[in-house]
Amino acid sequence: MKKNNLDLKGVIVPIVTPVDENGGVDFDGLEKLADWLAGKGIQGIFAAGTTGRFSHFSPEQNAEICRAVSNAVKGRILVYGGGCDSGLHRILANAERMKKAGADAVVATAPYYLSYSIEEAEADLEKIAEKSPLPVVYYNIPEFVGYGLRPEWLEMMADHPNAAGYKDSSNDLGHHLDVLKRTKGKDFDVLIGKELLLAQAFKNGAKGLVVSFANAFPEPFVELCENADRLDWEAVDVCQNRAADIVADFLSRRKGQVFSALMHYLEGELQNRGINIKLF
Repeated sequence: MKKNNLDLKGVIVPIVTPVDENGGVDFDGLEKLADWLAGKGIQGIFAAGTTGRFSHFSPEQNAEICRAVSNAVKGRILVYGGGCDSGLHRILANAERMKKAGADAVVATAPYYLSYSIEEAEADLEKIAEKSPLPVVYYNIPEFVGYGLRPEWLEMMADHPNAAGYKDSSNDLGHHLDVLKRTKGKDFDVLIGKELLLAQAFKNGAKGLVVSFANAFPEPFVELCENADRLDWEAVDVCQNRAADIVADFLSRRKGQVFSALMHYLEGELQNRGINIKLF
């Protein structure tokens, strides 16, 4: 039996958060998008994550975002609630909110803003696993947090009964492969968070992917996961090339090195698919 009865696998979409003309959450648009994605063969939705701009909204709004997603998918897929925050007690409070909002697991980065040693940060993450009311998925994104998690620490935490898995958005293939090697055979699912590393990650044991572009293009990522399940690595490489083409298209049209460029791109592509929402 899987740890906490959770099987973290396949395509997990870090869902964007539609907004109204005043910048508040467009819950109708959010539920429409979540329902549409749930029908595309994905295995989960990550609400109030980086792509969902959790830092833009209050903790209460993020919990309501998670609740709307949970209501829309109606148990068809797993719901991951974002618990990321600047300190231990804030993260634990977010985990409580996400449980009440219907999440199956909470996703947490290490604390940010203050300058932590890696040992201090990892000690807080251990306490989160001990005290969280939900299974914990650790989220490594050094670009925004300022530091990365150590493979040897993840190897140790893989044995913790409330540590369900790991989302790696470090864009460091060596790190990712090291984590996969160290956690092989453990009940701890490793997810890759970078579009250009998918094939290499799955060939080495990754269980799933969490990528922004799956908001508008879920199909090639679902197909990649299905091919990986069949060990059809030639077909996986074809899907990887399709993912690379999506990234290249975005980069060719991006104006400036800002997060809003991604939001505007996804907004346009979703509108092309009949999902008429505003993202920024």
